[in-house]
Amino acid sequence: MKLLPLLLAMGCLALAFSFARPADAGPTPDQKKKLRVVVLGAHPDDPESGCGGLIALLTKGGHEVISGYLTCYRGERKIGAEPEAQVRRREATMACQILNAKPHFFDYAHEKLFADGATLEAVSTWLKKVNPDVVVTHWPLDTHPNHHVTSSLVWQCYVREGSWSLYLFEVMTDRQTMAFRPELYLDIESVRDLKKKALDCHRSQEPDAIWAAHDRMHRRRGAESGVKYAEAFVRTDSISERPKLPLPFLSRKK
Repeated sequence: MKLLPLLLAMGCLALAFSFARPADAGPTPDQKKKLRVVVLGAHPDDPESGCGGLIALLTKGGHEVISGYLTCYRGERKIGAEPEAQVRRREATMACQILNAKPHFFDYAHEKLFADGATLEAVSTWLKKVNPDVVVTHWPLDTHPNHHVTSSLVWQCYVREGSWSLYLFEVMTDRQTMAFRPELYLDIESVRDLKKKALDCHRSQEPDAIWAAHDRMHRRRGAESGVKYAEAFVRTDSISERPKLPLPFLSRKK
């Protein structure tokens, strides 16, 4: 695929997301029911680093969260004497236990994850089986190919099915996530330590460095929204009939 058409297509998609709707004031009265939320990341540690605070606050509120991981390994690579997939799935399972989420692992290698018809059908079939109220995934403009493939797959499922709401998170902003313009901010100070503990489970991935980068993001988004630490999100639509995440989101300070 030529690079320029791909960049133009991804740019149009990001623009559509950015102008889709104004800031979300928070849950409506009819959203006090317990929701099922899927957080779908490209790799183990993406859901935890991008929205571990969100996951913790949802499960503390009694909502069900399923963390999906599309790829956990590269070919035949090993970490020590163990296959990489085995190590990273174990780490992700431990992180999910800390956040009280349920893990689900797909079986794609890093280098073989594509937004093709077969993979789209597999992700779509799984989402239909799970039947979530809300899905949270990567922002599409990202330097890591697995990240934007994951976002593309979820977006295509969303357009085809359209029964759930879709939110987007950021990871390693300005190094991986690019041109992210959030409209929703979530105060995570009360669960910040829990998020760090979950991320620390990913010992094979140098979690201290990952945490340092994301904690800078927390402080940056907190300053933008008037709190100490925040995660930031974009919601892709304004259809009132679709469930909203039942959390007290903040808006950017004027």
